[in-house]
Amino acid sequence: MNIATLNELQDGELRTTIEQAEGILKRRDADRKAKAIETARATLAAAGLTLKDLGGKVKGRNGKGPAYHSGHIYQHPANKALTWNGKGKKPHWLAEIEADGRKPLEIS
Repeated sequence: MNIATLNELQDGELRTTIEQAEGILKRRDADRKAKAIETARATLAAAGLTLKDLGGKVKGRNGKGPAYHSGHIYQHPANKALTWNGKGKKPHWLAEIEADGRKPLEIS
């Protein structure tokens, strides 16, 4: 299908075509990912490894680092004015502390 053909379509037909094309792209992406995982598993199996062996050290419950809970207040160890209540996005100072391998103070 070329641009001239697309220009001839009514709005509804064009929307349907777009939805169908997006569906095709999603299926292709899923197929590509499945094939890549299959290839990776085969390569790792040949070396006596699994995908889990590549995971490295898992932090926290979900691998994303330490778990913080709302209702608690976390404080910067050096600058007591910097606090976070555990809600919303982590502040930059907390990310920097974690990158250094340290933890914030929990004050409540």
